[in-house]
Amino acid sequence: MLSPITMLSPKEIYERVSEHLLTQRAVSEDDNGSCRLRSPEGRKCAIGSLVNDDLYEPELEGIGISYYRHAQDGKLLQALFASNVNAYDPNIIDLLIELEEIHDYADIDEWPELLAALAKRHAFV
Repeated sequence: MLSPITMLSPKEIYERVSEHLLTQRAVSEDDNGSCRLRSPEGRKCAIGSLVNDDLYEPELEGIGISYYRHAQDGKLLQALFASNVNAYDPNIIDLLIELEEIHDYADIDEWPELLAALAKRHAFV
């Protein structure tokens, strides 16, 4: 009998992404400055850090997580789900979008404060 898949809780997702971003302290982007799940230098964005390495493929690139707020399915959602992130849950998608926006649009020096504020809004702390 297969054991049930345990999905990460919103708090666990936040903690994993927050730790990753604050350790990496660099944006994951391509040579043109476009944010990527995985950069040529091996960096990972907020969402990319949640995709298991064995599930990552270049075809996952190009469509931001915010697209999936209204989409039914796609390769990125499937990869996240297989990585124990229930990206089919609208509340999880909203959290992922918030995390990705910090990575994509905020200065790196602002990340600690913005991540702490996100944790407070979601009552993770």
